[in-house]
This record gives sequence, structure tokens and C-alpha cells, in this order.
Amino acid sequence: VIAVSFVIRVSGFVILRPPGAALAAAPSTCYSPVMSDEDHLIHPVALGPLALGRNLVLAAMHNRTHLAFRLLARRFGAALAHTEMATPEDLLGAYVRRKGGDLLASTPEDRPLAVQILPETAGPLAEAIALVRERGVADAIDLNFACPSKRVAGSGRGASVLQEPEKAVPLVELAVRTSRLPVTVKLRYGWTDSADHRERGLELARGAVAAGAAAVTLHARSAKQAYHGMADWRVIREWAELLPVPVFGSGDLRTPEAVAAMLRETRCAGASLARGAVGAPWIFRQVIELAQTGTYVPVTLEERAGAFMQHYEGLVAQHGPGVGLRMICQIGRMYTRGLRGAAAARVAIQEARSREDLERVVDRWFKPEG
Repeated sequence: VIAVSFVIRVSGFVILRPPGAALAAAPSTCYSPVMSDEDHLIHPVALGPLALGRNLVLAAMHNRTHLAFRLLARRFGAALAHTEMATPEDLLGAYVRRKGGDLLASTPEDRPLAVQILPETAGPLAEAIALVRERGVADAIDLNFACPSKRVAGSGRGASVLQEPEKAVPLVELAVRTSRLPVTVKLRYGWTDSADHRERGLELARGAVAAGAAAVTLHARSAKQAYHGMADWRVIREWAELLPVPVFGSGDLRTPEAVAAMLRETRCAGASLARGAVGAPWIFRQVIELAQTGTYVPVTLEERAGAFMQHYEGLVAQHGPGVGLRMICQIGRMYTRGLRGAAAARVAIQEARSREDLERVVDRWFKPEG
């Protein structure tokens, strides 16, 4: 386990407000959709023996959900976070040694943590689970049967198993039997949008639950749809009604309003946020505020700057100055969404070659005018 501490050297950045804290000096413009007293959108949820304080989850994302970002999401209210998606071979082989073991890097603050594995065959999966168990970093194992990329699905992993549900169910059973941890699965609703493929997707979900899965996350698109078009939240509601375990909804959750709408319309157990949280970890806090009060406070420039620099500091603490800088130059552009002069700020971040360059970006674009 790698211990990581964050030291902010740039003065004036706001301390991240924990969820539920009193709202002070709220901006005059807040968002206020109509919500009824009957809406109980944020609540505890259990994944088998693992109790979560609330039903908001940070989903696994390749090259995104590293330790630094997971800690940020937790500080804003995510109750569970996932590691980056990894094959068993990634966890066991040269990739981890080359990366310094970062796929399983964690801290005591990074809990509860789900390790997401992209399995294909039983042997490597069992070995990877044994490694995870030995390291003692995980509170749950998540099996990804949802990734639609050509590289992943073309290798017989991820969403490709939606075409042959019988291949995936034994892997779930193996994970349940050997991990001694709650096992969850992430799925698409089908390989294509056809009725037959939708039925196979539901068949896989039912088989996984019968094999011992403690929860299911449904990205409400087909594999062929990838990330295009609208997610079909109606399928989330259908699965939530049919499956006897918590169902977490995923897809098109890019704003607090969208998360609240999905939870309200589907009545599913919780929300799994992915791309909507990248460069905007405060979305978790805003969803909580929206559910509790009917409004939420837009992120301030100070808060945005603080999150950006904390993300950078975390990357440097884990990977070193050179790699940390390269990573924030790739990811940091996401923090410019909604900024005045966002295009120029993105270019400046991508061209940064030192911490001082990043500080100049913050001073120019992340500070109020005048």
C-alpha cells in the first residue's frame, strides 16, 4: 500500500467542503428543479456485507480513476470508488512492475475500494484475485462485462460476453468463491439493441446474481452503441424491478440534474458516475445538495483551482514530478469546462512544463476577473 499525502503549496485555495456541511456565501444563481418531499434519492445501500453510507459511486475508468482522483471524488461525497479497469494479466504481469504497482496503490482514506477486473479465463482471474486478497486493498471485486472498445471486446473480454452469457457466469462464481469479498458486475443491456440481445443481457445479469453477485451496474446502452446516442434509462428501471440485488444506473450522468433524474425515474439503488465526474469531482457534492435541499451551489473558481492542484499534487506524490506533470497535462483540460477562455486554458495546460506553468494557468484562468 502506498501512502500518499497532498500538500498544497499555492496559497488561497479553498478547503474542499465535505458533503452535508453548511452552505456559506452561496452564489446568487443556484439550480432548482422541482422535487417532491417523497423523493429520497440519496440513501445508504449494501453490497452484501459491505455497507455504503450513500448510493453514489465513482466508476472505473482507464487512465482516470487512479488514486489521486479517487481521493478527490471521496472528499466530495463518493461513497465507493473503483480502481482503473485492469485485466488479470495487467495485475499480475510486467505492466504493474513497470508502473510501480500503481493499479493497486491505495491509502487508508481510499476505502471502501472496489478493484475492477476484466476477465477472460478462470486461471488468471483466480491468480489476480489471490494477489488482491494478499495486498489487502480491496473491499469488493467488480467484474467488467461492459467495456465495448474494439481492443477489449475483440479479445473476447468485456461486452463481448453478452453474446455468450454462459461464459461469464462461471467467472462470477469463481470470483465469489475465491475472493471472500462482495463481487459485483458491470454490464451493458445487450450486444446490440435487438430484443434477443437484450434478453441475453438480462440472462447474464440473472446468472451473475444466481452465482452470488452482490450488485449489478448497468450502463444503459448496447455494446454496439458504445458511448453514442442516448442511454435508455428505462432498462435500468426494468432491471431494478426484476433483479433481487441493488442495481446501479450508469449512462449520461454528466450533471447533478441528470443523476437526480435517473435515480427518480428508474428507482434503482444508486448511481455510478464516470465521465461526468472527470474534471468535475464536485458533482458528487452537488447531487447530495440537490437531493437534500432542491438546489445546489455551482462550483466556485477557487474550488475548481483547489481540486485541479490537488489532483496534480496527488499524481506527483504517487508517480513523481515528471510523470505527474504529463498526466495532469492530459487530464487537466477537463477542469476548464465552463471557464471563460476555456480553449486558451486547455492549450496552456497541455503546454505546461513545470509546476510554475500550472500555477500561472491557475492565476490567469481560475481566478475571478478584476
